[in-house]
Amino acid sequence: MDSSAQPEGNPAPITPREQLPVTYFGGVVLAVRHPDGSIYLSIRDLCLIIGLNRSSQMRRLRTHTNLSQGLALFTVQTSGGAQNQEFLMLEKVPTWLLSVTSRARDEVRDKLNYLQTYLVREVYAAFARLTGLPEQGSHYVEDLDDLQRLDTALNALTERQAQIETSQDRAREAWRDMATQIRALTDRLTELEQQVEGRLTRGQRGHLYQLVQAWGAAKAQRETRISQRAAYLTVWAALKARFQVARYEDIPASRYREAVQFVHDAYQALTGAALNLPEQSDLDL
Repeated sequence: MDSSAQPEGNPAPITPREQLPVTYFGGVVLAVRHPDGSIYLSIRDLCLIIGLNRSSQMRRLRTHTNLSQGLALFTVQTSGGAQNQEFLMLEKVPTWLLSVTSRARDEVRDKLNYLQTYLVREVYAAFARLTGLPEQGSHYVEDLDDLQRLDTALNALTERQAQIETSQDRAREAWRDMATQIRALTDRLTELEQQVEGRLTRGQRGHLYQLVQAWGAAKAQRETRISQRAAYLTVWAALKARFQVARYEDIPASRYREAVQFVHDAYQALTGAALNLPEQSDLDL
């Protein structure tokens, strides 16, 4: 989409440096890398996996002072071609997850509860370290007067953070080009290792993701008695069950063509039409 076509006040979509589907909470989420190196996760995929209404979650994210700063619109390659999708910065995802337990589907709720308990405990420990209070809990604070440290610590944090941000702004441009070159070399080495070890390459994972997403979309369109979320979860579960893996990226590279054919056959059996999606090379991602 051309940036001139964007509504006034909305940022133009970003072309990611790379994109890769990854397993998260037992489902598959599209991850992208911003040109500045930051990683973002697809809000659409997260909501499908957790069982959340995407529209209501986007309203909450946009109105949240902190989380809204982690929102970005990316142009990504999907089974339907290039599309603009909303993503949330990886660093903001844990904070968002702290507020969604009651709305999560049953299969995910326990994992979220454990994660939230852990995050709350770790946040307090970090807060205690900042203020010089005992990390084990407030019952270890011997004197209430020790709470005077809170305001002192917060003031020091504000001043220190402002200095860090200024310093980071000056340093960011200096290391960005070097980081890009190192990452490109690292990615290439990773691809070579995956090929040697018999693991799916990034291109193969991306192509399988697009194929299964197209299969899920077709299933949701034709089987109106089930929700879109249920359709996507069902097709991903069918693929993993077919190859007896917990994560789709664990499908052996030696069975990649078999996996692709499995999805093509399932799509054709469902729709009566062939699934025509061009396969991208690893360098295209």
